[in-house]
Amino acid sequence: MVPMRNEAVAVTELPEGLVRLAYPLAVKPWFGRLADKVGLWDGSPMTKTVELDEMGTFVWRHIDGERSVRDIAEAFAETYQVQPRESELAVTAFIKTIGQRGIIGLK
Repeated sequence: MVPMRNEAVAVTELPEGLVRLAYPLAVKPWFGRLADKVGLWDGSPMTKTVELDEMGTFVWRHIDGERSVRDIAEAFAETYQVQPRESELAVTAFIKTIGQRGIIGLK
């Protein structure tokens, strides 16, 4: 599988070399109606931000739409001097998490 970045995600490079991602939230229709009735939402897209740590930033920078999850895990293992299986588990879990949030897609 090859991860691809969601074009709707805003990427901010932080001074310490890490990355902050701002991504749109999918709002359930019932929640939108409720939030609108109580004046907590103006109908504009809601976004959430997440700051990646060093390892998350490493993986994010390797997601280019061409490298496979396996390629990224191999680069991760080599860079951080961890066992290949440990790298596969960590990278796969991270990619699953950001995939569930709609930050990336897989092809």
